[in-house]
Amino acid sequence: MLEYLNAGWGWQFAKGLGASLFVAFSSFLLSILIGICCTLVARSGFRASRHLVNLYTYAFRSLPDVLLLILIFYSLDGALASVLQLLPGTGQVKISPFLPAILSAAIVLGAYATEVFRAGWADIAPGQHEAGHSLGLSRFQSFGLIILPQVYHKIIPYLGVLLLISMKETALLSIVGIPDIVRTASIGARSTGAPFVFYGVAIAVFVAFAILTSALFKRLEGRSRQYMGGI
Repeated sequence: MLEYLNAGWGWQFAKGLGASLFVAFSSFLLSILIGICCTLVARSGFRASRHLVNLYTYAFRSLPDVLLLILIFYSLDGALASVLQLLPGTGQVKISPFLPAILSAAIVLGAYATEVFRAGWADIAPGQHEAGHSLGLSRFQSFGLIILPQVYHKIIPYLGVLLLISMKETALLSIVGIPDIVRTASIGARSTGAPFVFYGVAIAVFVAFAILTSALFKRLEGRSRQYMGGI
């Protein structure tokens, strides 16, 4: 293994890990935002909005992630070029492959995050908003200070699962040319003839990430339980 590190493969793996982590955390955070927004829309009281959210979650939980990645990757450049043609004095812009990678993963994960937030909110007593209003809080303040902390307390373990899924989804990045962990391992295995070494390193990276993520969210869950008074 030392000979491969000296040959520069250690640096290649470090760059691949950086790319994978960037996409994983970016898509995870964006999916959380999508989940919160869709949950608010579904609970707005309009039947049509609830049906639209249900359609979104059903469709994108059923869709293979790789299809959405390819669709966004090949259509985003064309869509942006069409828009830029309408603006005078703008040149051709090339979109980074990181953007469709993050968007496709976030859209799919957002469908799961929506279901997680809706399930967590379902256990919140309906009088919580009224309690916030009686304290002089606006509806937005009640959501941020009263509702969301309780939902967060209930769904912490599921957020950890979403982060693990987002990291595993980065194995698809090589399809759009991003030098992620899996692509680096594949190139190294072919060029050196040592597949067990390079794929073993990739497996070790994903397992280590899973262990660290599990430990992190267990700690967050413990701190949240302590903050919520052991509920």
